[in-house]
Amino acid sequence: MPHPLNRRRAIGALGALGAMGSGLGGGAWAQDHAAAAYPSKPIRLVVPFPAGGATDVLARHVAKGLQQSWGQPVVVDNKPGAGGILGTKTVIGSAPDGHTLLVHLASVLQQPHLRPSRPYSMADLAPITSLVRAQLTLAVQKDLGVNTLGEFIALVRRNPGKYSLGNYGPGTTPHLQGLMFARQAGLEITPVAFQGGAPLLVALKGNHVSAGLLDVAALRSLGDSARLLAITGTRRWPSLPDVPTFAEKGFHSLDAEGWIGLFAPAATPEVIQQKLNREVARILRTPELTTAIEAIDMVAVGNDLQSYRRQVQADDALYARIIQETGVRLD
Repeated sequence: MPHPLNRRRAIGALGALGAMGSGLGGGAWAQDHAAAAYPSKPIRLVVPFPAGGATDVLARHVAKGLQQSWGQPVVVDNKPGAGGILGTKTVIGSAPDGHTLLVHLASVLQQPHLRPSRPYSMADLAPITSLVRAQLTLAVQKDLGVNTLGEFIALVRRNPGKYSLGNYGPGTTPHLQGLMFARQAGLEITPVAFQGGAPLLVALKGNHVSAGLLDVAALRSLGDSARLLAITGTRRWPSLPDVPTFAEKGFHSLDAEGWIGLFAPAATPEVIQQKLNREVARILRTPELTTAIEAIDMVAVGNDLQSYRRQVQADDALYARIIQETGVRLD
């Protein structure tokens, strides 16, 4: 006959195993329930820029697709200010339940490194997916008489300090990549900051700046007033097959591609992140959104969670290095 003490121990062990199994099953059930119940109320897509820009237009297309899929209202909330920091912090401070999301440029990575005050950390955000990729093109005045990147570099080297390179403002991707290009090419060229792409376009067309790094989408209004010499990233742009990449010419400091991505607060449950990722990726592949994205000269992406997390991590390290090497600070 078993000893009473051993019997009690066996019963206790079985009870503990049962409690563990119940807890694991309960956790799995809670995860499944969270995914099934999501979204349970209106979703807010925070865009940290004014209405009308490419990020805003893209967010509204995604909002429309999600609303049609899930039957919940999806609203775009423009919260411009402090280089995107205001909108970013709004999302970071919201409930991590997938109902408040951020649509942001790659500059979301740059702001913490540019400001000693560190307004936020990328650890505060969960990358969901890259919506689109976009690249910058080096456009130069036609009157400069150069037709290739090599000719432009030779011209600037012969005339140190005479020429200028426009960008979208201090700390923006065109500013940082312009500094790295000048540094790698050994150029004395004056960086000129504008308040976004539209003023830079006006200055370039009016011959008030020698060259500029511009989004491909901005090139439509340039017409034949400028020459396109090179493009950032590691692959040529579909609509500009004759424009080489900087990498092809040996300048790998401009390998990074621009993107517009979707983020959630960091503590958002993984199952909700997965559900968002899958649905947004599906929407990006629909003919309606594919056409809309092509109309603004961008390329749809919709990569999986792990791929986008790796991309964000790699780009974050890249921009941290660029900002450290160039010494750019905004505070």
